[in-house]
Amino acid sequence: MQGCDVRIAGESTKLDVSPCRSGACSLFDACLSGRDDHRREFIADVLPSADRVFYLNPELRRYLPRGEFLPYSSVDINAIAVHPPKREGPPRIVHAPSDAAIKGTQRIVEAIEALQQHREFEFVLVQNMAHAQALQVYQTADLVIDQVLAGWYGGFAVEAMAMGKPVLCYLREEDFTVVPEEMISDLPIQNVNPNHLQEDIASVLDRRSEWEEWSHRSRAFVEKWHNPRLIAAAMIELYKKPSAAFTIMDHIRRAQGAGRSSAALRAVAHADGG
Repeated sequence: MQGCDVRIAGESTKLDVSPCRSGACSLFDACLSGRDDHRREFIADVLPSADRVFYLNPELRRYLPRGEFLPYSSVDINAIAVHPPKREGPPRIVHAPSDAAIKGTQRIVEAIEALQQHREFEFVLVQNMAHAQALQVYQTADLVIDQVLAGWYGGFAVEAMAMGKPVLCYLREEDFTVVPEEMISDLPIQNVNPNHLQEDIASVLDRRSEWEEWSHRSRAFVEKWHNPRLIAAAMIELYKKPSAAFTIMDHIRRAQGAGRSSAALRAVAHADGG
């Protein structure tokens, strides 16, 4: 489950920050008048027939008590080259909303315009562009702002981190309980609050000396937690045995541990002249 397929808008709107608001999401009223009921029926009548249920946004734990968190696996990490932020010159900030209303684009633009009154940087808003062309723009970014209403990051952030980009996003910390502590500890995304975006973005601009190290952490994070090959291998195991006790996260940890062990053995063999 990814988002609005099971997100109950009438419940989500009660959160302090949510994309489900009248005047924000164009479908909000339709959700309240009928779509939420269809989602409740789907959750109550269809999903119980599934052996396992996974969700990509931690907020969805509120509606799927028997669900399990699953990291995005939609980006071929190995096919994306690293393009670290430049060290000098006016930085370029990129924001690429798939839906401006639910990504909080208006708030982002307002904060950026206020900052541009007294800071020198370039802002690029990527919309209505072919994906291949958009990827070329992402490569030129020094900072990336993902989304500031949903409480978690999206596929755009994964692409940006794979390129070694520092990413800013609103993260709802109360939903971290369903995400492994190790993943949260590794998470390189700078948490920004939509209610004081200008100050949060300014703080990041003031710490440019940290961006290079931040770039390395971003790439390492997606290689570990968003590797589609590892996640696919775990799903294959579950299809073979749906009742298996392990989770996707267990599989990622085991695979990472095996990878580190293999690398260590290769290093020892090399040192011994093998």
